[in-house]
Amino acid sequence: RLFASKLMVEHLLRACLPADLLAAADFSELGELSTEYVSDELLKRHGDTVWRLRLGEHWVYLLILLEFQSEDDPWMSLRIHTYTGLLYQELVRNEAPEIADGRLPPVLPIVLYNGTEPWTATRQMRELIAPAGPWLAPYQPAQGYFLLDVRRVATDDLPGRNLLRAVAGLEQSRSYADLLRVWEALQVWLQDPRAAELQRAFVDWIRQMAERLAPAGAVVPPLRTWEDVRMTLVERVAEWPKQWLREGLEQGLEQQRALLCRMAAARFDDDTASRLADVLAPIADPERLAEIGDWLVRCHTAAEFLARLDPGSPSR
Repeated sequence: RLFASKLMVEHLLRACLPADLLAAADFSELGELSTEYVSDELLKRHGDTVWRLRLGEHWVYLLILLEFQSEDDPWMSLRIHTYTGLLYQELVRNEAPEIADGRLPPVLPIVLYNGTEPWTATRQMRELIAPAGPWLAPYQPAQGYFLLDVRRVATDDLPGRNLLRAVAGLEQSRSYADLLRVWEALQVWLQDPRAAELQRAFVDWIRQMAERLAPAGAVVPPLRTWEDVRMTLVERVAEWPKQWLREGLEQGLEQQRALLCRMAAARFDDDTASRLADVLAPIADPERLAEIGDWLVRCHTAAEFLARLDPGSPSR
């Protein structure tokens, strides 16, 4: 839903393209490629979108194949190579205006990845082919693709006021405070009249994230508007640490320690949860456990949290 929006695709390209291509790009001409140029075979094998963008004074098109991945795929280069060939065949068969001068348009394959593990697959088709010596090398396909790992990209590496910052921010959110910061940025960025459907898509996404981050048994009220999102996030950021404390007191110290470790794993990672378990083992003061729970909510990074736990021990 997000990348069915012309505005979202524009922001994606502004985050990916180098300065010289951005200077030549005419985003008013950005649009999805007509389905008459996309074969049934391609639609079956490639369910994502194909966009085109005019570059420079001439009608030279940049075809953008968007591929969405939640798992590492060692054969992604081959898939992209296949998609490109199928697309070119359809442009030729339908005598598309993009090849009016007898040449095929350039292609920019973009893979958007949001998996939990780092992407390890090669990004070049040539690296999937066994070495065959210098004489055969020129005859081998060598297409690559642009990878955007939205769970690991640093938001500061993305352009300012770019919607990709919000996408990365949501994928990297570990608390309601994180969600609230993303909402505050989107509140400014989505004032564009073209962004009505994007607003609805982001509201639905934030609702799903809110439900995922909620403590066990907590109920997230229906979120339908921007104001619903703001009120819910503000209330939960203030209230849920107290709920976690109440649950811990009711269940006993051992259960409270286990709850804090689960929070640490969800907020940061398993290593942080393991190190927290060692710190919590000798603690029998509920107020001290509640203080640590408050740090879990307020600290932005695992390193910051671990430093609060043991200021004299450098974090890994």
